[in-house]
Amino acid sequence: MIAPGAIAQRRVYRFTWTIGALAACLLAVSAYLDLQAALQSYLFVWWFLLGIPLGSMVLLMVHNLTGGAWGELIRPVLEAALSSLPFLLLLSIPLWLGMQHLYVWANPDHALSTPLIEAKEWYLNAFFFLLRVAIYFSAWTALSHLLHKWSFARHAGSDPGSAKRLRAISAVGLVVYGVTVTFAAVDWIMSLTPQWYSTTFGLLAGIGQALCAFSFATVFTAWFRPGEDSEHRQVFHDIGNLLLMFVMTWAYLAFTQYLIIWAENLPNEIVWYLPRVQTSWRLIALVLVVFHFALPFLVLLSRRVKRAPRALAALAATILLAHLLDAFWLVTPTFRSTGFAVYWSDASAALALGGLWLAAFMRTSNGATASSARTHVQTEAVDRV
Repeated sequence: MIAPGAIAQRRVYRFTWTIGALAACLLAVSAYLDLQAALQSYLFVWWFLLGIPLGSMVLLMVHNLTGGAWGELIRPVLEAALSSLPFLLLLSIPLWLGMQHLYVWANPDHALSTPLIEAKEWYLNAFFFLLRVAIYFSAWTALSHLLHKWSFARHAGSDPGSAKRLRAISAVGLVVYGVTVTFAAVDWIMSLTPQWYSTTFGLLAGIGQALCAFSFATVFTAWFRPGEDSEHRQVFHDIGNLLLMFVMTWAYLAFTQYLIIWAENLPNEIVWYLPRVQTSWRLIALVLVVFHFALPFLVLLSRRVKRAPRALAALAATILLAHLLDAFWLVTPTFRSTGFAVYWSDASAALALGGLWLAAFMRTSNGATASSARTHVQTEAVDRV
């Protein structure tokens, strides 16, 4: 007999694949009409989706080092999300082919328009940029392969040497991830405004990816997991506490970055914030303050919510949507500096990339997520004994 969770996943797979394919056709039409606008939309959605597998990789490495029932419960989702990384590499190709429409420094007519951009030419040039893209994805793919290969070493009775190797891979992998995601955030997002710089931005991007992956895993596990029992409720309580920690860390870093730049008031630093706080884009900033921090912070103080999986999943879904809005806020005001504006390519890109990626994720998970979650929790309980 097929589990109800597996049936639901199959239905979601068919629905998301259909929506993604139809929206991809609309996105192709929008790209034909306005290629630059379509690439802007494509970039912020792709950056948001990339945070799910990369954030999953971070959470898996942290769990390999620390253990805990929280990680065993959401681990199947994290592993399935991490397996989608090659698909996102494939989806990134249109961005690099059209990079001259996104990055000022990549446009031959404007690359040397200011002395500051000219001074950065050794770093911000097409060849070195694409070389770094290859390095980032090579490092992430290698880490993904090693984490999947040695995942068995977590279980009781496995070879102690294998478990030690898995912990070593995770420890080194966290350092590799921290370096690569910092440079990737600078290359792909910060260099949209090449005169701007912030030493906090890379760390903020990494925490945002971990929060994004944790929220996604919480939603998916709560929706498709089996049963309602006290053990799962306690584990979800721990997940709620960790979710609160990620929300607070993200908010702290975002506020610290803004406060320091506001206090220094240097032209090359405030240039990024000016269109975001002095135009109608500031309304989006207020929405992010409410739904990416204030509301989750207040709700996650409730013990009852953290022990109710569906309520916690609803809150995590709200955070996930707020993080998509954050990706939109990071990218599009650079191009739409006169005020808040939404293009129809924004919606088509979100539906196309989101639908296709979710369909790929569903295919990777293959209906096993819900049934394996309980097994992982039991394994962790045995390990503790």
